[in-house]
Amino acid sequence: MFRKTLSSYAALVVSLLMTAVLTSGCSSMFGSDEPEAVTYPLSIIAGNDINPSELSPANPVILHLYQLNNLEPFQSAEVIDLYQQDATLLADSLVHKTSLASVLPEENRKLDISILPGTKYLAVFAEFASYGQAKTRTWVDVSNLEDDDIESFTVAINLLTLNIQAVEDSGWW
Repeated sequence: MFRKTLSSYAALVVSLLMTAVLTSGCSSMFGSDEPEAVTYPLSIIAGNDINPSELSPANPVILHLYQLNNLEPFQSAEVIDLYQQDATLLADSLVHKTSLASVLPEENRKLDISILPGTKYLAVFAEFASYGQAKTRTWVDVSNLEDDDIESFTVAINLLTLNIQAVEDSGWW
């Protein structure tokens, strides 16, 4: 009796394991319908005169990168509100946020950014000291990007100006 129960139990365990293996094999073999993040190089190029103030002709500046599904809240927010409560203001449109360490004058920084599914805009906000006179935000539409259309992104900072651009793939010839 004990042997019969043990063999029935073993057969059940083997059957469950086979089902699990076959099921996981099918899902990995056919892939997922979920879109995946696409990673791009991002260059940050800072001039020697970024973020000037009364105390210094150039100062470090902090950048925030936002992946948004709607641009309007980012465009219409007051600068001080973005600085103090960006996550709250952008909550309905925010896919992902990355805050970077201070960018120094004359710095050229390279990093990778993964554009997540649902992202339509890649936006950047700079914490300039003289934010009233500065162009503190910029963005690029990434909703229609094809993986092979764009080679990278470049963020440029000069004086009190911030810009982002998508660098198109130049092809191989």
